[in-house]
Order: sequence, then C-alpha cells, then structure tokens
Amino acid sequence: MNKYNLSKLKWELVGTKPHYWRLWEQMDEMCIKHPENSPVPALVPGSVQQSLLDAGIIPDWNIGTNYRDIEWIENRHWIYFTDIPDDYFDAGKIVRLHCNGLDDNGEVWLNGKKVGEFNNTHLDYNFNLSTALKITGNRLAIIFFSPERYQGQVYWTSKTRMNKPRFYYNWDWCPRILQIGICDDIILEIVDNLEFDQFYSHVDFYPTSGKGKLTIKTSYSTDTKYENVNLTLCDAAGKCILDKTTNADLLIVGIDFDVPEISPWFPNGEGEQTLYKLTCKLYSDKGAELQSIIRNIGFRSIDWLPCENAHPEADPWILNVNGKNLFMQGINWTPIRTMFADVTEDIYRKYLLKYKDLGANLLRVWGGATLEKECFYDICDELGLMVWQEFPLSSSGICNTPPDDDESVKLMGHIAESYIRRRHFHPSLIAWSGGNELYNKENTLPLTFLHPLLSRVKQIVETKDAGRRIMPSSPSGPTIYYNPELNGKSIQWDVHGPWWLPFEPIDDEMSNIREYWESSDALFHSEAGVPATSSAELIDRYRGKYPSLPISVENPIWGQFSWWIEVDKFKLKFGHEPKTIEEYVEWQQNRQTKALSIAIESTKHRFPRCGGFLIWMGHDCFPCTANTSIIDFNGNLKPVASEIKKIWKSSKD
Repeated sequence: MNKYNLSKLKWELVGTKPHYWRLWEQMDEMCIKHPENSPVPALVPGSVQQSLLDAGIIPDWNIGTNYRDIEWIENRHWIYFTDIPDDYFDAGKIVRLHCNGLDDNGEVWLNGKKVGEFNNTHLDYNFNLSTALKITGNRLAIIFFSPERYQGQVYWTSKTRMNKPRFYYNWDWCPRILQIGICDDIILEIVDNLEFDQFYSHVDFYPTSGKGKLTIKTSYSTDTKYENVNLTLCDAAGKCILDKTTNADLLIVGIDFDVPEISPWFPNGEGEQTLYKLTCKLYSDKGAELQSIIRNIGFRSIDWLPCENAHPEADPWILNVNGKNLFMQGINWTPIRTMFADVTEDIYRKYLLKYKDLGANLLRVWGGATLEKECFYDICDELGLMVWQEFPLSSSGICNTPPDDDESVKLMGHIAESYIRRRHFHPSLIAWSGGNELYNKENTLPLTFLHPLLSRVKQIVETKDAGRRIMPSSPSGPTIYYNPELNGKSIQWDVHGPWWLPFEPIDDEMSNIREYWESSDALFHSEAGVPATSSAELIDRYRGKYPSLPISVENPIWGQFSWWIEVDKFKLKFGHEPKTIEEYVEWQQNRQTKALSIAIESTKHRFPRCGGFLIWMGHDCFPCTANTSIIDFNGNLKPVASEIKKIWKSSKD
C-alpha cells in the first residue's frame, strides 16, 4: 500500500448558495463559474472560517462580538478543490480516499462524478475513487452542506443527532461559532485487493514478573489462504525484542505473543514513558509486501480498586498502574480552539507540555466535543498524560437523557467502534465514558447502562476493547452533585460541582471553604472549579469596540459569559463596583487561587479514601473575560496554576 497525504497539495475554497454548484454543469467541469465567494487558498486540515479570515473576507471572530458577523457562513455550501498528481496512481490497484475528519456533512466528487457522502464529524470515512479516475488530470472536490441549526448547551439531549460537536453551538465558555471544514488529514491510499480491514493490538503487563503480552487480532478485506503476517517489536534504540511470522488467517481469532523483560510505561511523575515500535507487514503467497502497519505501543497494567472505607457496592475509583495506587489529578480537556481543525501538532504539544509541567497525570476528554487528532494521543503517550475519553454526548439543561430510538443507538455504536478502532492502542488511554452529565428524565440521577444507548456503548467496548474500563457517564453512581448534606451516607461516588464557591468566605483564609472540602466523602470529583478572569491585557486585546467596564450582563463582552460574573460579590466585600478592570482581575484571580487550591489539596489529602480530582476546566478555546479555566486563550497560566503545581507535585502529606 502506498499512502499520500493530500494535505500537502494546493487547495482552494469556493462558496456558493446552497446547491447552486449543481447547476449549469459546473461540476462536470469541476469549476464553479457562479460562486458567491470566489476561490481563496485553503489549508488542509483547516476550517472554512480560517481560510476566509486569511483571505481578508471575514473579521477575527475572537474579537468583541465579531462571531455574530460570521454566522452567514453556515448558510452557504463550501467546496474544497485540489488536483491530484498523476504519479500518485498505480495502474490496476484500488484507489481510496481516507478522510480522518470531515465537519460535518456533504459529498465527495472526483472528475465530475459523486463518489460518496458523509454526514458525521465523529466518524472517519473511506471513499473508493477507482471508478471515477482518469488517466491524467484528476480533480477532487469535497463539498460541505449547511450544518444542523442548533444543538447548544440549553437544549434536549434526547433530540441531539450526534452528527456534530455540541460545544460550538454555544456553551458557557464559547459563543456560537460553527466550524465547517476538513478537520483532519486526508490520505490517498493505493491498495491491493487484500489488506487489513481492521487491526487491533492490545497489551498486558505483569509487574511482578516484568513480562508483557501482546495480542493481535485482525480482519481482512477478502479471504486469506496462504498469506503471512510478520510482526516485529523494537525498543527505542531499535533493538528487536520480538520477531514472529504467522499465517494471516490465525490472526482473525487473535494470537497472544509473550514479551519478556519489558520496561513499562508509567504516567507522568511515576516513571519513564517507555514506548515500543510495533510493525506488522502483510505478505502475499508469493512474498510480496501488501501492507505495513506501524504504531508505537506501551506496556502497562491498569486496575481499578475500591476506595478505602467505600461502600461495598460502590464503583472503584482508585487507579492502580503497574501495581501502584495513584491519585488522579488533572483537568477536563476541551478543544484548544473553537476551530479545532486549525490546531497543529505544535499547538497541541505546547498545551500538553504545560499540563505535564504542572504535574497533571489525567485528562478527561469531554463529551461535548469529539475525538481529538491522532497527534494529541501520540503526545500524551510520550508525556505520560493519561486520557479518559468520552463519546460525543453531553447534557442539555432542559433534558439530559440521550435518545433511545433504534437509529440513534445504532449510530452511537458506529461512533464507538470508530473511536476504539482508531485510538485503542495508545497506552495513555485508560478509560471510556458514555458521555458528559447524562441523567434520567427527572434530572435526579446519573444514567446507568440500563439505558439502551449506553448499553450499546458498553457492549461495543467490551467486544472491541475489553481491557479498558467503560463508565456510563460522568458523574456516575447514586448522586449527581457533591452535597455536604449527603456526607456519611456512602452515596457520593463520582460527583460534579461546585463550579463556584459554595458560599462566601468568612475570613481571608477561607476556613469555611476548607471545612466544606475536607468534610467530603465523595470517592471521585471529576468536575469542579472556581471562576477567574483572564488577564487585563487579554481582555483589552479582545474586547473590540466594547469597554472593559462595567462588569455586567449589559456589557456584551461580559454578558456572553454571564455565568462567571461575580461583581455582586466584589461589591459585597468592598462596598463599591470595581473602579478599574485590573482591580477586579486581581480580586477574582486571587479568589480562584485560594479556593481551588483548597479544594485540590483537601481532596488529595483524603487519598485513598478519594481517588482523584479533575479541574473544570483546563484552558479557554475563546478569549473569555472570565471562566473556570486555569490557562487563558493565549496559553498563559492563571495565577492559580503555580499553587496547583505545588500540590500536584507533592505527596498527599
């Protein structure tokens, strides 16, 4: 198999009124003669919005309320064109287009012929181009239709279509900015008739013996008979520690390979992140190489144990890695930018290095977004940042129960299979979750696997990735929110909240806030935080035409994130409204620093009665005036981060 990354080609972007590109035989010639928006250069991967911004057609949506001025983009169709070099093709072989991310619905055309459709950001797609190929001059078009109108934060989860990330329809930390575009790599694959259809590699590590086990299970595009597979495993120095050749058919049921003297992969702060290069080559009966799969893997053991003094029926929330119990400390991960298609590997690394340096060991990839790019998980493998990956479902305020119709259940099954197939081999990945804040119809209890959609997800994980934990949702267990009145009842397992101070401090040491957190008997706090402003400099840079003051819902730059306005509490303490933006920034950032530090420190001190604490949230994807993040839109740490680092890098004592 030969692969060509089409991201390296020259692309152009054209906009039309909906379906106008179908008229006047324009697609026969693969040239839009009646565009609404004339061709502009486009980066792939990349968003439509970024290409239009680069071309000077739209304003920067991050400034002021400019995001309101780009909503018209949703009401057009957008076409990416590129010409594929002739020397990419190999006569007699299958030509396939593999798209890792298309956001979110449309069609793929080659040389005036439609070769496929797509309708879901959360899936990857393969399109067979063979029937539309020409000897020379092959022109490709990827056409994006108008997206779903609304699936935002205040909605009905039971009505969601699970075709597009929810967060950019608006959330409490992001205005409505609907990305459209090619959000991940596009690969042209030249393949033989026989290839791996699916390829799963799972590992086990046995801490007492230092030995590992590698399990390979495959399926193929056609029947196999005399074909072979060669498997090698090499360490970082290139030394081969495993070299096996076997009949291809035997891998269909799965084969275990024992690997002696393994150096294990450890989470951040616990040891080295040892990775091994796994290479599997498929050979024809005549010895010709048909396909090669190469990936980095790591050996580690994962066990989930009960918290100390927990109720016997409680879910286990002590994470044991390689025989050692760990306190899970980290953040809730949301996309780095609203237009996550434009996030490069360098940007991912910049943010992930910050979390590593702070001492984090776990990132919960939140269910209101989607699967991150492959490089995110590669870097997490490298840095020892464990990943809790949620499937794309989230709460909606009005109704937080997922749909249960057959079509939705089937679709979520496809999404779960796609997520697992693409990411299961990463050592950083430790758990799956059905989604974020999924509750019963009365909004009184977290859902369990009795819900048909979550039952399907559980079935897929147990079939395709049996070695990893699957949670129905976060939170999970008998209760939703942390509530001191429930302490001592053994019913607070994985809980959410609060996202504000539960009450006003009675002194500068916040002794009542400390008592609140020290009294908790929750087994795990997977979401909790405290709001704080961004810096005065950032607010000034992105406020646009609006003034920094007053801090009120009437001021648009504050009103769009009104959840995190605490000016009334400022007035209660000082007897007047902020006289300068700097005064308010200093007060609220100091408030976050003290209160969040108390929450994290108190929770960590309870280990192993409590398994961990994840901050809501890690970073801003939009220049929020205020939010619960600890890293602002420009990637700068808020003052609280230095205190968090001290706590995360300390022992529980």
